[in-house]
Amino acid sequence: MKIRMRNTIQFDEQLEVIDQLYDVELREKGDFSYLLFYNEEKEKVVLKFNDTELVMSRFSNPKTIMRFLKDSDSLAYIPTPMGMQEFIIQTNRYQVDGQKIYLDYQLQNQEGHPFASYQLEIAWG
Repeated sequence: MKIRMRNTIQFDEQLEVIDQLYDVELREKGDFSYLLFYNEEKEKVVLKFNDTELVMSRFSNPKTIMRFLKDSDSLAYIPTPMGMQEFIIQTNRYQVDGQKIYLDYQLQNQEGHPFASYQLEIAWG
């Protein structure tokens, strides 16, 4: 099975599209589905999701965890070239539709200023 992640990123005036394809394993446990794969840096990535939330864990050093909640904001601690930074994740759209997830979100700094906007589409099968 394959997973395709297509992410459109708006950062200041720059627009970047990242399109990635990986081998993936799907598991079901309780109320959640899990997609497990390894990215191009050979880091294990786990997407844990249901109809109301998605938790994206990347087993890097340091570990990165992002939690997206339908109709709610959350916090993320993300390693950057300037060290570990705390961002507010403002989820504008979170929809699970069969074997696709649509996720539109914005990262903001602690003062609420936008850092970047993302439109992520995840499909597997």
